[in-house]
Amino acid sequence: MGISFAPDGARARLIDFRMRQQLADSLEYLNQSFIQQMGTEIGGLADMVVSMRQGIIYPPSTFGLYYEITSALIDEDYDQAMSFFDELLNEKPCSPEQVGIITLGQVPKVSNLLRYQRLMDTDPTMPFHIESVPDVIAPQSIAHFQSALNRLRQCIPELAKEFEALVRTVILVKGESKADYQFAGGSSYMLWGALFINAELHTTDIATIEAMAHESAHSLLFGFSIDETLVLNTDEELYSSPLRYDPRPMDGIYHATFVSARMHWAMSVLLKSGLLLAGEIEFASDARERDYTNFFSGYDTVMQHARMTETGQRLMQSAYNYMQQQTKS
Repeated sequence: MGISFAPDGARARLIDFRMRQQLADSLEYLNQSFIQQMGTEIGGLADMVVSMRQGIIYPPSTFGLYYEITSALIDEDYDQAMSFFDELLNEKPCSPEQVGIITLGQVPKVSNLLRYQRLMDTDPTMPFHIESVPDVIAPQSIAHFQSALNRLRQCIPELAKEFEALVRTVILVKGESKADYQFAGGSSYMLWGALFINAELHTTDIATIEAMAHESAHSLLFGFSIDETLVLNTDEELYSSPLRYDPRPMDGIYHATFVSARMHWAMSVLLKSGLLLAGEIEFASDARERDYTNFFSGYDTVMQHARMTETGQRLMQSAYNYMQQQTKS
């Protein structure tokens, strides 16, 4: 796959395809293992694998179920694993043509709603709990995100194509009101295709576009990690981060640094588009300046302490090549 820094819709579609084929391979491996060890297969799993290989798109919860199945099998909790298999085989394909925009409360199954909450809250040093947007403002929140997506298509079509290839479902949430850490948005490699956005924090089109550039860049990096990790540092090695006040593992700092460059790129393209209003120009300019500072702060830490793989080095170099041509506002 190409390592060029700018968004690339065709590359993103290839990444999404590879992630889904990898899931099919993993499920086939589990099925074959059951045949070898138990003398029987998981009924219906082979058909599901075939449908994935034929291009049928399954929702993010399908990826989450795979990770929960493997975790249960590692713990030798076979009853729980079989319960997860039952859920997996009842997963319904989603539309391959458009990004779904829903609130957390509109997730079709309660078990998947809880799964999304569980798999997004995996950092014991900074726990948080996402909640659904209240039903009374759900239509307004969905309409707002759709408006921002439409403007992304208009103003930055290349980023829109990448976004829509990597993100299958946008799930609008709000953070827990009493939490120490305010959740703004996020994604997880265990929930491929899902993007969680705090609708209460992103109340304008440009703020929402910034969040889309931010979170889809994380998904892009997850996709580039199919063949190898980006850094070899352990999670126990903690360093200062450009986007968090607390020390973070290098993988998180690497992500934050690359993402800052992508956000700078997105704000720059918006400013050059000639399609922003006065207040939007100010927001985008301030955001771009912040992204510039954050990138070089993170880049210094990455270059001093990261043990990058070849993929990690090439991606970070592409971001640096872009940023070194920019000037701080």
